[in-house]
Amino acid sequence: MRVEILQTSFVIFFITISLFYGDWKRWNEYYPTLLFWIMGDLLYGSLLHDFRVWEFRAVWIDHYILPTHTVIATAIAFLIYPSVIVVFLGRIPKSNFHKICWIILWSLIFELIESIAYLNDSIVHHYGWNLYWSFIFNLVTFSLLAIHKWKPWVTWILAGFNVTILYLIFNPPMPH
Repeated sequence: MRVEILQTSFVIFFITISLFYGDWKRWNEYYPTLLFWIMGDLLYGSLLHDFRVWEFRAVWIDHYILPTHTVIATAIAFLIYPSVIVVFLGRIPKSNFHKICWIILWSLIFELIESIAYLNDSIVHHYGWNLYWSFIFNLVTFSLLAIHKWKPWVTWILAGFNVTILYLIFNPPMPH
């Protein structure tokens, strides 16, 4: 028998972590980086609406709380991302080696959660996307978030470069 892990469980998990470990006092410092993250997510959702490489699905009672991919993605962007950003940036280490370890740790956390969601059928992959690509994507995302806090324009250039690479690899159709 399979236990249904709800999308709402992930939301509650990250909010709880942020309440105990988040640096909410410096929220205003992290806000631009949060907006960068949300904007990237919203661009993915709108530009690739008909060519999603990953798609969230509601399981069990989540059909009533978070019924569609769009609602789940919105909850992630506006509930999970702020909760993560205050912990990720609020506790980012000073040394470069430890920053790299921190980025890898958060990438592994997101990979673990996505693996659970994947096994639970609350996320599905399309067009060649898989958990390997998700891990690489998470490494890039958390690296960009770490850079954005100090060098926003460098991050935008790197993000554009990464989007171009992903576009060339997955070759999605342009939106109409």
